[in-house]
Amino acid sequence: MRTTVRRSPITASSFAFLALLLVALTACSATPAELPAAESKPNTCAALAGNSIASTATGLPRGKAVVDAAQLLAATPATATTPAIAEHCKILGHIDPVDPAAEPIQFQLNLPVAWNHKALQYGGGGYNGTLTTGMTPLRDAAPDDVLPLTRGYATLGTDSGHQLSRYAANEIARFGLNDEMLANYAYASYKKVRDAAVVLMQRHYGQAPQRVYYFGGSEGGREGLTMAQRFPADYDGIVSVVPVVQLSMLFQSYLPHVRPQFAGGWMKPAKVEALARYVNRVCDGLDGLEDGVVNQWASCSLNAAQVDLQRLRCDGGGDNGDACLSDAQLTAVRATREPYTLPFAVANGRRSYPPTLLGHETTPDPRAPTMTRWVMGSAAPTPAVDAATASQQWLYGANFVRFFVTRDAGYDVRNFDPAAHEARLREVSALIDSSNPDLSAFFARGGKLILRENMGDLAQSPLAGIAYFEAVKARLGAAAVDASARLYISPASTHTGHATSVTTGDRVATMADLLDPLDAWVSTGQAPPEAIVQTVKSPAPPHALQASRPMCRYPGYPHYMGGEPKQAASYACRSALP
Repeated sequence: MRTTVRRSPITASSFAFLALLLVALTACSATPAELPAAESKPNTCAALAGNSIASTATGLPRGKAVVDAAQLLAATPATATTPAIAEHCKILGHIDPVDPAAEPIQFQLNLPVAWNHKALQYGGGGYNGTLTTGMTPLRDAAPDDVLPLTRGYATLGTDSGHQLSRYAANEIARFGLNDEMLANYAYASYKKVRDAAVVLMQRHYGQAPQRVYYFGGSEGGREGLTMAQRFPADYDGIVSVVPVVQLSMLFQSYLPHVRPQFAGGWMKPAKVEALARYVNRVCDGLDGLEDGVVNQWASCSLNAAQVDLQRLRCDGGGDNGDACLSDAQLTAVRATREPYTLPFAVANGRRSYPPTLLGHETTPDPRAPTMTRWVMGSAAPTPAVDAATASQQWLYGANFVRFFVTRDAGYDVRNFDPAAHEARLREVSALIDSSNPDLSAFFARGGKLILRENMGDLAQSPLAGIAYFEAVKARLGAAAVDASARLYISPASTHTGHATSVTTGDRVATMADLLDPLDAWVSTGQAPPEAIVQTVKSPAPPHALQASRPMCRYPGYPHYMGGEPKQAASYACRSALP
């Protein structure tokens, strides 16, 4: 029996929120929020406890921001498993909503005693809903990389305005039933927290930060692009790793990946292993070295000349063992490697979402092989999503349709037809997609952008980030983009950055610090290099270097030239495109 979640009637508070939202949307991309002048005298950490910031002090509609706790924490040295943490003031706070039915925005701000006069805002992940503390290593950090807080950055993060612990495991997007909470997830919470944090920095240090950066991956990467597009005057530099640029289309594209699994296309890990080994056999040597690592990413797609999935077909097309794929399973594999196209355009004229590439389907990411985790799940899918066994794609895609689009918790997602929901999909795309290629305002004030795409990513298509980068160049010109943006390519890396050899299981060099290159570019004008050295290091002190390789600027890839295969000097960047 289907259960329909009814939207609550429009209330006066809802009208107030929507009216304020319309006003904010017309102005939010033009100027930063009007913030109080710098305080003349610093305040102690303890004095910040109980502080509030009026709703008029930031650039978007919100309630009062309140500091719930402020505590000065002593420095702690590094251990075998944790990095060193500098002495700092830890602030926990919340921002009240406009709609009383919405949840508050939770945030954390960390103010180092030895401040470098810069702030770093961390991005979230997935549907968010858990507090991003600003106290964790950056994405793709090596185990001996110093935390941003310990480098002197004030760091901050948020839960984006909802608390995941309130929802059932298979209803992680239920917050989308509330308009204000959906807008907070889309863009508003990050701006509100940024503005509140700047006020608190002024009160604590007696001055505002000289630089404000955003660093995020996946959903957090989308957030970074959103900040550049919607609030270009508020950020000086952004690192965006594997950004889900077209988030609404990505979530929709998951559904045709899963549907063939209901008809016998589900694959257990042994089948995924067979696929990965076949792809490695036909693609590995294209980069000059047969080492179980596919570096020449552009030549390993479903349409590549050397790739013929029919060679994996079981005799007769049935499921005849782990070394081959049935016709239904081949259909499921092809579905994940084909573009998803809408019969109408959504935000910024987008109609299509690109496919993922082949290769490294068995790399741990990190809890399970990447194709098992993201596409197949640990068991065949069920109409009512079982969060314990479902793939991330089925969990995320079903939640998107049920709570963002139809707003019906009992909707059978297998029957979803985008043509029947055109108006709503356009509306949601305008909220959550970060596909606007006009970064002119961000670049004009000196903003710098570093993008990274991982070519073994099965959570989102790395080709979407590449398409966005090309769209920015088409809009602004190659010279303008070259002066302000970089796109780096990490072959074989999964969504979370990991990569391993398909044949040996050895870890591949994928670790790289992108914060220092960003800061140097913004602060001194020193542009990042053509290639950034990636490493892999021992997790235990003294964190011995185990391998390195170059991470090339798009459209490059590291081609083996001879010498020690685990040294970056043995590779040269070559174009992956014909």
